[in-house]
Amino acid sequence: MIKILALPVFVFIFSFFTGCSNSAVKNMGGTHFYSLSAMAPNPTSSANKVSIGIGPVEIPRLLNRPQIVSRQNKSEIIMSESHQWGGSYKEELNKAISDNLSVLLGTENIEQYPWKSTFNPDYQVRINIESFDGDIESLTNKSVTLNARWRLLKNNKELLVKRSLITVPLKGSGYSAYVNAQSEAVKRFCREIVTQIRK
Repeated sequence: MIKILALPVFVFIFSFFTGCSNSAVKNMGGTHFYSLSAMAPNPTSSANKVSIGIGPVEIPRLLNRPQIVSRQNKSEIIMSESHQWGGSYKEELNKAISDNLSVLLGTENIEQYPWKSTFNPDYQVRINIESFDGDIESLTNKSVTLNARWRLLKNNKELLVKRSLITVPLKGSGYSAYVNAQSEAVKRFCREIVTQIRK
């Protein structure tokens, strides 16, 4: 009897774990998980030796949570329990900014704050995200808006203080479109930073 039952039990366990490996990250207990995307890396464009220090990057406590935050209107927010970030939202932002700047500037010499004392970046970008959300349910104006104030320093000397206000319409509906719009907003934000670095 033991031998006869061993095979079904094994099949059940194997099916359970292979099923988890395919879908657990995307859907666990009805919860969907998301991640910001960055520009595709270009292996042939990493010859630039410029060094960039990213951070500190400050975000509101409202956003620094697992639930994806959107707006019902100007004063009412939505925190979705069934649509969440796959990891820390602050880490997601830091990584997306670093990866995008690496691609745009063609350098791998990028560190996130706090970096080692031996790292002396040519440029440092300090970022304060004041708001980063949007309307996911509107019938006419589904969009995401990034509102950020940032400082650019060169060799520890401040070059400028700038505010970026970037709005990206959603291409489609639902949370996937919402997260894709956030990813696009971060890319446009990084292009603004690079424009100032190249001046």
